[in-house]
Amino acid sequence: MSVTYDLKREFLSAFRSLMTPLVRILLRNGITFRELAEVLRDVFVSVAAREGSEAGRPVTLARIAISTGLTRKEISSIVRDEHLRRRARETNASRAARVLEVWHSDPRFMGPYGFPRDLPVEGPDPAGTFEQLVRDHGGQVPTLEMLDVLVRVGAARVLEGGRTVRVLKRTYIPTEMTPEMIQIFTQAVRRYVETVDFNLSLRDTKERRLERVVYPDLGLRPEDVDAFQREIREYLETVIAEIDYKSSRYRQPDSEHGESSVKLGVGMYFYRDEPEDKRTIAEVLGNADASLVEL
Repeated sequence: MSVTYDLKREFLSAFRSLMTPLVRILLRNGITFRELAEVLRDVFVSVAAREGSEAGRPVTLARIAISTGLTRKEISSIVRDEHLRRRARETNASRAARVLEVWHSDPRFMGPYGFPRDLPVEGPDPAGTFEQLVRDHGGQVPTLEMLDVLVRVGAARVLEGGRTVRVLKRTYIPTEMTPEMIQIFTQAVRRYVETVDFNLSLRDTKERRLERVVYPDLGLRPEDVDAFQREIREYLETVIAEIDYKSSRYRQPDSEHGESSVKLGVGMYFYRDEPEDKRTIAEVLGNADASLVEL
C-alpha cells in the first residue's frame, strides 16, 4: 500500500471525525444529505479553481474536473449558475458585535474612568447617543431594531423612563438558533480550521499562528466539571477584556483614504469530550428496519 493512499485514508478518517458533530447539527435543523452534497460540490469547484489560480497555473474545467472528480458538465453548470446561488451575507451578529466593541473602546461613548457610558437612546446630545453609535457602526440597522437585538440577548438594558440605555456585556452572544447564531458558529469553526491549515503548511514553527490547548492530564471528576467551567469562564472574561483593550490602542485603518484592513482576533472556547458510541450502524438499527436483511 502506497504512502499516498495511507495519507488519503488518514485524511478521510479525520474528516469523518470532524464532520460528525457538524452532521449532528445539520440533521437537527432539517438539512438532508442531498442538500449538503449540493453545497459540497460548489465548495469543491470554488476551492479547486481558486487554489489553481493562486498557484499560477491556468485554470480550466478539465483541471478542476481532475482534482475534484466531478464531470466538466457538472462544473460548467456550477460556474454558470454561481450568481444565482445563495451567498453569505452580513447579519445583525457582526453589526451588533461592532456596536458593542465601539461602545467599549471609543472615547466618545466612554466615561472618565474608561467605562462605557449610559447613552441617550436618541435625540441631540453632543456627548454622543446610542442613535449616533448605531448610525456610525451598525450598518443599515435602524436604531430601535439594534436596541431590541442587544436587549434580547442581555447585552444592554433600557433604564427607567425608556430614554437611556446601559450596556451590560462587551460581546454579542445570541441565546437561540438564529441567523446571527449560525454566522457566529460558522466563523468560529472556520477560523479555527483556517489556523490549523495555515500552521500545517509551514515548517518553521516560529511563523505559525498561536494555537494552544490546555487540559487536566487525567481529566476531572464529573462533580468538579461545573465548578471548573465557572472558574475558567470568569478568568477568561478578564483575559478577553484585556485583549480587547490592547486591540483598541492601535489606530484604526482609515478605509476612506484607502488603508487596507486585516480581520484577526483570538478565539477561546471550553470543550468537553463526550463518550463515543462504538456500536456499528447495524447494531444501532437492530430489528427496527426489516430491510436490513437485504444487505
